[in-house]
Amino acid sequence: MDKYFKAEQFHNRYMQLYEHIVVVTLIDGTALEGLYNDDFYEDEAILISLIDSPNVEIIKIDNIRKMELSPLD
Repeated sequence: MDKYFKAEQFHNRYMQLYEHIVVVTLIDGTALEGLYNDDFYEDEAILISLIDSPNVEIIKIDNIRKMELSPLD
């Protein structure tokens, strides 16, 4: 299996949301809203710039239940 298989599958599924404001729902039910900026294949994670905050979140793909376009986009 390819070293980056999981990250590549995630990217292919959500690439239309890249550079858009998204809502990321985590497996624990927490929802984060922000700009989908980047994929980190080697870490199996994504980067989200949070809305109304100067902070960013690096989120492991395994912790994501779903990601969808935000009504703010």
